[in-house]
Amino acid sequence: MSNEGHISRYHQHQRGTEAWQDDRQQKLKRRVFETFCQWLEINGHAPLQTGQRVLDVGSGSGVFVECCRDAGIEAQGVDIGDGVDLEADPLPVDDNSIDVITSISVIEHLHSPNMMLTEMMRVMKPGSAAIFVCPNWKYSVATFFDDPTHVHPYSPESLAQILKMYGFENIEIVPWLVKKPSWMWFLPRRFFVAYRLLPFRGDAPRWIPEILKGRSASMLAFASKPNGSEL
Repeated sequence: MSNEGHISRYHQHQRGTEAWQDDRQQKLKRRVFETFCQWLEINGHAPLQTGQRVLDVGSGSGVFVECCRDAGIEAQGVDIGDGVDLEADPLPVDDNSIDVITSISVIEHLHSPNMMLTEMMRVMKPGSAAIFVCPNWKYSVATFFDDPTHVHPYSPESLAQILKMYGFENIEIVPWLVKKPSWMWFLPRRFFVAYRLLPFRGDAPRWIPEILKGRSASMLAFASKPNGSEL
């Protein structure tokens, strides 16, 4: 079975679990949308807003795309379910046409990100932004392969290196913290703080104060396509 078929089968299995129920996914992705807006602004880019074209690469069930459309954004998702193998196929999008491209928990599922990153650069407008979320190997080493579709771990250093290799610039990598004060992204030993000093996961009971929730072994990256670069 190809990696594409393997991931498709895993997605079908996951859709029957509680974590993938529509209402839960919608609440989570709305928070992700708001966090991405905050992260874009921190990095000097416009937040997700009307008038932009957004492409979600590895869009899964499409809930994040729905959140974008609810905000009046022209958004499109691409995934295996659309017949696109991210390791082999071009993205079905015009050159230099995307304002913000997102990839949530995707790159770690690819044996090689060559095609995906090359295609991202092709479809992004000069100066546009890319956002990546993936596990941080330094803190997920004990659980990374609990997901049988994970094949390629990354650290903050290796993720930054591979983004540079494919022409991205203005790269910033911080802990993946959802709906937290922005100063938490820039604390000393920030990855350690996110993993060790936040005592509760993001799905902890409501009575837990928000500031104590969101323990994370993952990372959030910003990168941009150089201005004047039309690949």
